[in-house]
Amino acid sequence: MTAQGVFLLNRNQAIIASICYFSVFLAPLILPIVAYFVVDEKETKRHAMRALISHIIPFAGLLIVIAGVVGGVITAQGESMVPFFVMITGAAVYFLILIAMVIWNIVQGIKVLRQV
Repeated sequence: MTAQGVFLLNRNQAIIASICYFSVFLAPLILPIVAYFVVDEKETKRHAMRALISHIIPFAGLLIVIAGVVGGVITAQGESMVPFFVMITGAAVYFLILIAMVIWNIVQGIKVLRQV
């Protein structure tokens, strides 16, 4: 720990932590969970948990969008265009959140690697 309260990771810890963030492209939930339970270092576990939470957020949003689409289709039955616009807006918001989370994971992975 430095004077500013920042934990420094050794090279192996930094690589594992960055892989947790970059796993958004490969195995979004599996790698952070495995790293969290396998690695003993507290700071690497913290990064694994942050990566896991950032991977869960888009999945939760996807479930909400799917529920909205199903609910909109069931209730609309061709009567109104309002549910259609709500579904499109929900999907657009979901994709914006998804893009933001992917960018955030890339930035965090690079930050962790640059600490070494």
